[in-house]
This record gives sequence, structure tokens and C-alpha cells, in this order.
Amino acid sequence: MKIELTPNEQPLFNEIHSTWEKLKQAFSSFRSSDEEIRGWINEAGQKSHQLHMLLKGRDLEPKHHKYMVDNRGYQPDDPSFYLHFHPIEDLLKFIQDTSANDDPIDVTLGHEFSFRVYSNRWGHDDSYRIKRTIDGWDIFNLSGGACDKGGRPHLMENLRHDSIEYPARLESRMEWLWDSAALKGLTVPMLQDALQQLADWISQIEKAAPNSGVWEGY
Repeated sequence: MKIELTPNEQPLFNEIHSTWEKLKQAFSSFRSSDEEIRGWINEAGQKSHQLHMLLKGRDLEPKHHKYMVDNRGYQPDDPSFYLHFHPIEDLLKFIQDTSANDDPIDVTLGHEFSFRVYSNRWGHDDSYRIKRTIDGWDIFNLSGGACDKGGRPHLMENLRHDSIEYPARLESRMEWLWDSAALKGLTVPMLQDALQQLADWISQIEKAAPNSGVWEGY
């Protein structure tokens, strides 16, 4: 359902949308300064809060994804909540469709997945067990336990223990994947495939690491 805005709300929506378009263009072109971007986010964020409170006063309070509220660390009616590009974007989406920010059914929580990584040290794939939890992941190899969304600390600790090389952005990829599973309602096979893609990425880096000649025994 699209919300019919009042004469007080429509100008705010138009101004927020215009600034959001400038932000979107700035992020894609990299031609705007950080100072300009911060100014636009502050401007759109303050107006988004005003619009949120006007809608809340009409019993049409904008709804946001749970992960968005958790990541921001503020409730949506807090003035600081909208000082970020994505909640501003989601406010605009909600006004166009009140179901736009509904959370999908999260079907992968509590499921265990395999994560096969090649080890130069052992000369074969090493199989990890990964379970998606409400707060992140449970990750086990020889040791492990509860981890945050980025797989910290046990995924990296296990890889380092076996001297397995891994990409610097592995943690951010793991976190993004956790959020995607919640936001998009990924199925168990989809999440298994995505996790193995990350494991294969690690394996490629591990296999490419120099380990002969002067590097033997590193």
C-alpha cells in the first residue's frame, strides 16, 4: 500500500528524495567530497526524522528491517537513526509501499553448513562446520565456538592455526552474507553455495601462496 502524504509531508518527501538522488549519484561517480556527502546525509537525515515523526503521529510509523535497526544501534524514532544512507532509502521505499521493509521468513537460522578449505600444510581440503545463529555464526574445526557476523574470532583463528592464507575482506563478506540471509530470506542451498564460494576463494589464495624453494617450511 502506498501512503498518501499530507500537504505538510509531501514537501519533506520531495526534498529527501532529491537529496537521496544526489547521494546515490555521488556514491556511483566518486566526484563529491566526503564533506559534501556528510552534509547531504545530515540534511536528508534530519528531514527523514521529521517525516517519520509526522507519519508516526498519524499511526503510520515507518517500519524498518530488524537488521537495519540492530546495525544502526538506534530506534527508528531517534534523530540519529536516519543519519545514514540506507535508512533514508528505506523510508522512501516504505512510503511507496508499506510492505517494502517487511522481514522475510528467516529459514537458515540453526542450520549447519560445510565449509571446505584447501590447506597447503596438510595437502588436502579441511572441512569446517558452520551454523548460522541469531547473533552470527557457530564455527568449528578442531576448535571453535560462537562468532559474530564476520566470523570473528574462530574462523580466522582456525585458518591462522593451519597457516591458511585468506583474503583481507573475508570478515566483511561473512557479515554481508549473514545480513543477506536475513534480508533476502536465502534458502539453505543458496546459503550453502555462497559459503562454499567464500571457502573456494580462500582455497585459491592458499594454493597461489609461494611454498617452494626458499619458501619451503614457511
